[in-house]
Amino acid sequence: MKSFIKIISFATVLLVVITSCNKQLDQYPDYQISAPTFFKSANDAELALTGCYSTVQNIAYDYWYFDGASDNSYDQYPWESGATNISAGNISAGTTNGIGGGDYGSFYQSIRNCNTFLDKIDGVDMDATTKSQYIGEVKFLRAYDYFLLAEMFGDVPLITSSDKTQDTLTAQPEADVINFVISELGDAAQVLPVSPAAGGRASQGAALALKARVELFYGKWTDAAADAKTIMNSGNYSLFHAATADMSDDYSGLVSFANDADKQKFYQGMSNYLGLFYSANEGNSEIIFECQFSDAASYSYTGLSNGLVTLLPPSDLNGWSSISPTQSLVNSYWNRDGSTHAPVSQAVSAGYYDFPNTPQPVYFNDFKNRDTRLYASIFFTSNSFQAFAPGWSFVWGGPGNNNSATGYNFKKMLDPAYANNPGWQAGNSFPLIRYAEVLLTYAEAKNEASGPDASIYDALNLIRERSGMPDVDENIYNTQASLRTLIRNERRIELAGEGSRYFDIRRWNIAPDVMTDVYDNRNSLTQARSWDTKYVKLPYPQSAVDANPRLQTAQAAKGY
Repeated sequence: MKSFIKIISFATVLLVVITSCNKQLDQYPDYQISAPTFFKSANDAELALTGCYSTVQNIAYDYWYFDGASDNSYDQYPWESGATNISAGNISAGTTNGIGGGDYGSFYQSIRNCNTFLDKIDGVDMDATTKSQYIGEVKFLRAYDYFLLAEMFGDVPLITSSDKTQDTLTAQPEADVINFVISELGDAAQVLPVSPAAGGRASQGAALALKARVELFYGKWTDAAADAKTIMNSGNYSLFHAATADMSDDYSGLVSFANDADKQKFYQGMSNYLGLFYSANEGNSEIIFECQFSDAASYSYTGLSNGLVTLLPPSDLNGWSSISPTQSLVNSYWNRDGSTHAPVSQAVSAGYYDFPNTPQPVYFNDFKNRDTRLYASIFFTSNSFQAFAPGWSFVWGGPGNNNSATGYNFKKMLDPAYANNPGWQAGNSFPLIRYAEVLLTYAEAKNEASGPDASIYDALNLIRERSGMPDVDENIYNTQASLRTLIRNERRIELAGEGSRYFDIRRWNIAPDVMTDVYDNRNSLTQARSWDTKYVKLPYPQSAVDANPRLQTAQAAKGY
């Protein structure tokens, strides 16, 4: 289990040993190979490749926290994540250097690893096909690093060799970086295995799916739709469906079931969505690329274990409530009939909530007959999770003491297999690319390119049907504009907590409208938020500018 990823730490240490890394990461120190026998054998190449995969944990940690820098979530501990300051508008070169585990320096460290690998691999005596695959994997990983750097910081130095020159330290236009990323991913797709890869390794599908994501985010609609369609037609991926429906949680007080078949559909849909993220279902047909973890480490930001078992739950489930859903996210989930939910105002809801007393019955009207993914994703008062903690249901105890700051906690991605483990000790993987996103990419890109057609509805309906939701109403969503609205909200719901919302609100230019103050269930202010146009991109860290004055001009151009 996870045999490839488990040795990342050893390989990373090995790379540090054989290189000279005594300069600041932001200066992009040169590799100096001190072991003349290294990069000579196939085993050396595999160890070095595994070291390159260490970037995947940085990426996963970032995506955990990204939603907290959007309107989806609030990250209440600024020492855990830069998202706390970013969402508040406290953004400067001195206050933020990234989101979570990955920042400007760590991504360039990963790029340095990849560049050294690509510079040295030609001299290794090994099977030519395997060598070509390894090169494709490293190009994929380096492209992923550069994609995130460009998304977060805009113009960045584009360094593609371990033998850097001063010219390579100049920030290159974001468009040029993205063109490089797309080209690299295209090259990688030509040599990577067609079949889905095991052990968290990149495959052709991963390269094409990431390429489609990049193309979507940068408005290359036709290309994004074509790459997504290639994956859809490959037959290699499908949406996950649980073998059986877990009916242990009682929703009879919240959901009006028409009959037994309707009830079964609801529970099956919820089980499908919940089970997608369980370790018992790892390697399922929906996962295209993931960050794998073991359950070996406890309370340690080592990247070995999945910390969401500690970061997400409330204190009475031994969690820290580090990342909490906002009311805005709760409101975004559809009604069960597929219609848009129209909530009461938060002030009115707070009166019904009547904290610290038991909420009035009318309070729960906003939670009745809603999208199954709401019940599977978010803990609200009375929402239970018997598989995780028998006899338990969520009751908010107010902020503080590791309780949620918003009145809600995330249920999504909590794996019952690790419910009784010590803190931070979970082994379920974190999906970085899954097939549902490919379907959403296709739907959005195709709609933007040419407007509604049957193939778009088909893609969206697959996602909805998996969760027990009705098909899209084609009589209502029959124009490009109306379908755009639906696709954007469907994307928000389906990918909640997976990190895409931070970038979505920026590329859609809706951040000024949605980055509003966050209030809790008592209607008390949780966080005052502000937005400035320059927040579309983050500033380079001051350490990077100090080490590389060529960045100063690009920093000023961003308004920092």
